[in-house]
Amino acid sequence: MTDKQKQELRELVSRLGGGVRDAHYATAHEAALSFCSGVSSMIPVELHDLMHESALAGYAAELNDLEAAKLDDRDRERSNLLQ
Repeated sequence: MTDKQKQELRELVSRLGGGVRDAHYATAHEAALSFCSGVSSMIPVELHDLMHESALAGYAAELNDLEAAKLDDRDRERSNLLQ
């Protein structure tokens, strides 16, 4: 993965997880750890870190959206970021 690709992925993760509240950080962190635990010994550290950040941002963002009763609307918005 090139440095440019890494930067683009980190920017996407940042946009997806923007506005994550502290109240959801611990739960999202635990979910990200569980998500990454099965592959942590098989992949490079940089990829593991990226997976962890992505899972944490996505899970925390979904919790925020669920709490705000905006889950469907924001999922549609985020899907546009991925296109």
